[in-house]
Amino acid sequence: MKRILGFLLTVFAVVSLAGLASAAVGPPGVNGPGLAEVGPVDPTDGYPVWYRDHTGLRLEKCIAQADPMCPARGPLPDEAAPVSFPDNYPDEGFYSLTSTTMNTAGGGKALAAIALEQAFGSGPVADGDQVTFARLRLKITNVRDGVDYKFTTPAGTKTLRTSKPGLVFDTEDIGIGGKGDFSGALGGRVGPFLTWDTYPTDPALKPDASGKNTYVGDGTTPHKITGSPYGTNIFRIEGPGINPGATDACPSVPGPVADCVETDLFTVQGKLATNSGVAAERATYSRSSLSSGTVDVFASSESGPQSIQISDSSAGSAAFSTTALDGSGGRYFARIAFDGPQPPATVTVTNSSDVPASAKKIDVVDRVSGKATFNTDSGVLSIEAVSSDTAGARILTAVGFGQLATGSLTSGPLAAPPASVTVKSDAKGEVVLPVEVTGSARAPIPVTAQAGADQTVHEGQKVDLDGSASSGPVSTYSWSSPAGVVLSDPNAARPSFTAPAPGDYVFSLTVNGPGGPSTATVTVTVLASAQAAANAGPNQLGVQRGAKVTLDGSGSAGAATYSWTQIVGAGDPIVTLTGASSARPAFTFPLYKYPAGSGALTFKLTVGSADGSSSEAQVTVTPRADTVAVTSARYTASKREWRVDGTSSIPAGQAVTVHLGGLDGTVLGTAVVDATGAFAIRVTSTVVGRAGQSVSVESPLGGTTTGFAVRVQ
Repeated sequence: MKRILGFLLTVFAVVSLAGLASAAVGPPGVNGPGLAEVGPVDPTDGYPVWYRDHTGLRLEKCIAQADPMCPARGPLPDEAAPVSFPDNYPDEGFYSLTSTTMNTAGGGKALAAIALEQAFGSGPVADGDQVTFARLRLKITNVRDGVDYKFTTPAGTKTLRTSKPGLVFDTEDIGIGGKGDFSGALGGRVGPFLTWDTYPTDPALKPDASGKNTYVGDGTTPHKITGSPYGTNIFRIEGPGINPGATDACPSVPGPVADCVETDLFTVQGKLATNSGVAAERATYSRSSLSSGTVDVFASSESGPQSIQISDSSAGSAAFSTTALDGSGGRYFARIAFDGPQPPATVTVTNSSDVPASAKKIDVVDRVSGKATFNTDSGVLSIEAVSSDTAGARILTAVGFGQLATGSLTSGPLAAPPASVTVKSDAKGEVVLPVEVTGSARAPIPVTAQAGADQTVHEGQKVDLDGSASSGPVSTYSWSSPAGVVLSDPNAARPSFTAPAPGDYVFSLTVNGPGGPSTATVTVTVLASAQAAANAGPNQLGVQRGAKVTLDGSGSAGAATYSWTQIVGAGDPIVTLTGASSARPAFTFPLYKYPAGSGALTFKLTVGSADGSSSEAQVTVTPRADTVAVTSARYTASKREWRVDGTSSIPAGQAVTVHLGGLDGTVLGTAVVDATGAFAIRVTSTVVGRAGQSVSVESPLGGTTTGFAVRVQ
């Protein structure tokens, strides 16, 4: 978005509203009471007429052509012409704006801005893109990195660190919303509205005929304020080296306090709302004959006494005379009789208490009511609806399902119903009907037993049965075995046994649960014992460090027992094998740390058979290293800052380590490789950079690079 024109010189030059569409919306810290109410939408520009705080103070948007009391707004395309929407309208403005700046150490500047703002979500003026939000913006320049700074403002406290080197910048926008709903800003840090401490009787704030000010500040003059819900009508920063001088700069804090600056002077902009506005909520007609009927009109406005009227704004002669609405608590209503063969097409709701009067035109539509039901047994959706116009033979249509005949429609069978159905009338009325459900409840997924694939084994071999592939919400497993075969745990999903004499053995698995029981069988063919022949599986290449690796000795012949061990070479890390006495043990491949070896790990499998023979085999697991490269390395002496950028061929989120000199040199910092394969470190260090130095990088996935020259500046 454009910057605000003439935004209070220095203060406004740094309070930029650029980037609203992508502004971070974060939760507030210590929150005040917020605002109490948002007024009706002004039909002339699509923004709320006013916002009210909990004290009853109402402020309106202040975007007049030339109002010296409201200087902060976006520029008009033609500053010499009156404000008009959308052709000559600012791209941003304020209901309330309180801001201040002060000097900090090292020539720095600090800013606080608290605002209730109107703008456009995409930037330029566009009808339908109106948004409002409550903003707290905090900023300091030329500060130390990596330390905390505590901000105390009229809107509460926040503790922040640098967002960029030497800069604290934080923007909190609450309630960005539009499309007619501007209530989100009620939950922000704005509220109650901040005013000059001399409000409401300061002559400089243009008192009205009753002597009450019409503005809460003049928008330009630094002034003491009131209204903070925390009693902190100041802007204070506490943090290392923030005070630009030797004197106590925070007199409101018991002290003296060395690392502290504050001010109690703010510029305040805000104009009291004079109009209440009006919102036309609904206008529906009903009739049973073609000669007359009634129109029900619902409206809302300010809670106080308002003169709200309804008139026929249709072309041609009026179907009824102007009528007053009754009101209470901000709600207004009237039922009006009309004569003639057609109801009024539109009506205008007017708040004649406003100067000039506020008005909102609204279409008069029929009222549609009905019911939608879905039966789970038949899968049929039934829709019934009627119009309040029983004399006009209205056509009703269920969106997505078709036209209702004599007020009803059935559709189906459907696999699943919608949550709601919208029924529209040709007289523009519509209703959203929640779908009511009748019929039987759906049964849970039934359990199905899976006993695993048939197996062929040798006598004396350990055999694992596997029912873990059984589906559904299984509550219990129960295995039955042939006579003489003892299972390790017949109630487990994966029991085991020692293969008996040669023959075919049938095992039965029964699972229980919803829809159960279910039974399946598996046949295990036992052959005569054979001489052991170990098979540790093929060598595994390209394994990623940090990943789980499974070894596989299930191809061994005559194996009654398994025993896996690691053959440790020079520099090899020692791993822990889970299930070392099973056919398929597993381990996690270690991450790289200089000076590790080449990385390949070797494992030995020893199998024994029932005939007493044994056999050995080996398998090697080799990791795949990433390729790392440094693209730039520099040291900034004035900031004592190291910056190293680079890339990795594997964007897996690993944290690379940067060393000064070789891989055994001082660690400068670590950085995580992002999804694009890039990494960057930004650190302030006591390690001093000098000409002729280089950096090296190691990755936990095994990649290394050395000898990249450092540029000192």
